[in-house]
Amino acid sequence: MGRAPALLAAALTLAPWPAFACAPERVEAVSGLRAEAPLTLAGPDGRRFRLAVLSGEAAVPAAAVTRVAILGPGDRHERIPVLALGPDGPVEADLLRRGLARLTPTRLVPRDCWRLMEAAETEAATARRGIWATPQSLLDTNDVEALRAAEGRFVVATGRVRSVRTVNRITYVNFGPPRAGALTVTIHERDMPAFREFGLEPAAIRGHMLRVRGVVTTRRGPFIAAAMPEAITIAEAPVRGAR
Repeated sequence: MGRAPALLAAALTLAPWPAFACAPERVEAVSGLRAEAPLTLAGPDGRRFRLAVLSGEAAVPAAAVTRVAILGPGDRHERIPVLALGPDGPVEADLLRRGLARLTPTRLVPRDCWRLMEAAETEAATARRGIWATPQSLLDTNDVEALRAAEGRFVVATGRVRSVRTVNRITYVNFGPPRAGALTVTIHERDMPAFREFGLEPAAIRGHMLRVRGVVTTRRGPFIAAAMPEAITIAEAPVRGAR
């Protein structure tokens, strides 16, 4: 186990969730909530709350939610983005760990909180738990047919980086040889500082197994445009001897 995963594992074991910045300043006690649409809660005062860091069809265990951390203004459906907090911390972490939902890239939560959510999702994905039990939930970055069928949809895909190159201020993270139909992740130069601040140096991830998330677009081949580092999870370091 590398130093970063070891530190994360120690943090998860030794520190309670509230010790991490998973509860922004604007936290509000709530009661009488009920599950409404997937990942959405309705309050007795008419407000609707959306679990902002998740995507999927899971119902929120409303009885477990005692507080909400409000992350911003409501969306066009008047749903307020929140973290749902229970006695043991974010309810989102339990949904992720059980494989009932998946993360969606967002800048609304602090990065240490995101990493803990990411670890919970990784646990479920590795165990093929819940939604991760079906092949369609985690696409292979070299599965040409599946990628073609996924055009225009949000997906989570996994594969080992074959090459990384930068052309005209865009970095291309390639999972297969040119023109083979494998997935490419693109990162624009303007977004690169955020990736480096997050500890992701694209030029150094060749040979790494990644889990990437985003909407598949097809031009010369399928690609996901990663505008924020939360779109990429390092699932596994290079195998020994990989270059």
